[in-house]
Amino acid sequence: MDGSKTRNYLEKMTICIVSYLEKKSGVCQVKNDVKIPSERAAILMWEQKHSLLMPEDLKNFFMTSNGFHLTWSVKMENSTIPVGHMHLNSVGQMLRLENGSCEGTHIQPSLWDLDMDNEINGRKAPSFVDSRIFELDPCDGNGKVCLVFNEVQQESDSGSDEDNGFHVPKDFVTEIWYLDRSLRWHYLCDSFLAYFRLMLMHLGLPHWHLAFTDIGLPPLSKQWFNMYAPIRLEVDTEGMIDPSPPPEAPAASPLDPNKIFKGKSDRKKVNAPQNSSGTLSQPATAPGKKKFPVTSARSANSGKQTVPGNPQVSAKSSR
Repeated sequence: MDGSKTRNYLEKMTICIVSYLEKKSGVCQVKNDVKIPSERAAILMWEQKHSLLMPEDLKNFFMTSNGFHLTWSVKMENSTIPVGHMHLNSVGQMLRLENGSCEGTHIQPSLWDLDMDNEINGRKAPSFVDSRIFELDPCDGNGKVCLVFNEVQQESDSGSDEDNGFHVPKDFVTEIWYLDRSLRWHYLCDSFLAYFRLMLMHLGLPHWHLAFTDIGLPPLSKQWFNMYAPIRLEVDTEGMIDPSPPPEAPAASPLDPNKIFKGKSDRKKVNAPQNSSGTLSQPATAPGKKKFPVTSARSANSGKQTVPGNPQVSAKSSR
């Protein structure tokens, strides 16, 4: 297959993602590195080295393109910002992650100590000891997209095959998982073809894998999603894992801090009535009631009031 046919075939395989991105406003420098197909001998050597059968969809992909690398940028004023990044390792770069050892101690722990969860959301979690894990995408050091081979547990009727010295081939089930930087596993999909479609639908936006975790997308990634993939953001937000219940709104306090922390001068100003001109006015008394002035401090303290104009009261007070 020559270069032009390979490019046309890859354009169809990627659902014309390059032409779609070039039509987006602000998108520039869309680069799709065309990879030559892998030789069948390289795939057979990989299978013999690891004693595994590569999934058919992944094998067909490598025989079409030995890896995948697509990047695109956005032009902002006088600068160009790299945004999109899609990558898949070649056959030679699909290396196996190192196995953990069960011989870890409290002084020198091993990866086996991280295998605390046997199941994650009802699925068997990858094990650093028992599973066979291969790297598909290093994600620029933010995590790893891994092809995980988990052995299928089969019940044997008898141990005659082991006694006769025959090696019974093991069956494995393959899944695609995301390993974050804290070495926690997050399930993505059950096949390579499903993962390839997810990568194209998310346009390789920054940290798009976190949409399938309980961590969630960072704020900057949400901004890029709102600009170039708003529908995909709604779909990922609806299906995002959120184990913690939403926080309840705090009850409103019945106390009014504006009234509590008012000084005496503020209270006098608020309580003092004002007339239309803004000056303080004397409080009006109710009709039919007469307020008698206090003549001395003694009468004020005793609570007694003197009535002006009464000669008997004035004579008693003078005595």
